[in-house]
Amino acid sequence: MSAISDRLEAQVVRLARMQASQGGSSQLRYDREFGALFGLLHSRIGYLIGQYGLSDMRDDAEQVCAIAIHRALASYDPRKAQFTTHVTWLIRGELQSLRHRVRLDQRKSARTAGIRTLSLEALTMPDGDGASPAAPFEIVDERAEKVMQSSIANVMARRSLARLMRCIGAPDFEQDIVWESLSEARQQRDGKSARGLSAEQRRQIVRRTYRNCAKLVAV
Repeated sequence: MSAISDRLEAQVVRLARMQASQGGSSQLRYDREFGALFGLLHSRIGYLIGQYGLSDMRDDAEQVCAIAIHRALASYDPRKAQFTTHVTWLIRGELQSLRHRVRLDQRKSARTAGIRTLSLEALTMPDGDGASPAAPFEIVDERAEKVMQSSIANVMARRSLARLMRCIGAPDFEQDIVWESLSEARQQRDGKSARGLSAEQRRQIVRRTYRNCAKLVAV
């Protein structure tokens, strides 16, 4: 690792060992150490602010960078990556989110629709003061639970029906006719099928198969 990376890792270890409390000298010491960490990252932060075109709002950009550093400290795992890499990704994410909030999303499709991009992580992680969000953030799809339950029920019903048809010894072509009757995407055909069976004959096969399956279940 480079000298700056070594200093960053040492500063992160120092901050991790400190038990920051609300107010008092402990909090002041923690703030000073965090300021030292921010200073070590200052040149990197300045470069990234320029890369994201936010030099005209440097104060706001530095604030979101400080928030990103707090989150990096809270989520850092030295077994997975160096702190330099970890914090850089979080800073990039916060700067991109800020740019999207104040200048809309710069992607062509987003500009056309006037879309603003929000940071979901920012709604779930503690803020710069360590305060947790008032309530957990969730993306709620009111239809999702019903759709999931319906899909699971359909899968279980189809598996049970396939097992029952095998148990009663239904011929393969009759099983195909039953599945065809259940398929929502089946094509409605008039007159004779490919096997020379009329629609009424196919209905009789389906009813007989269901009846035999029901008898087997009742046993």
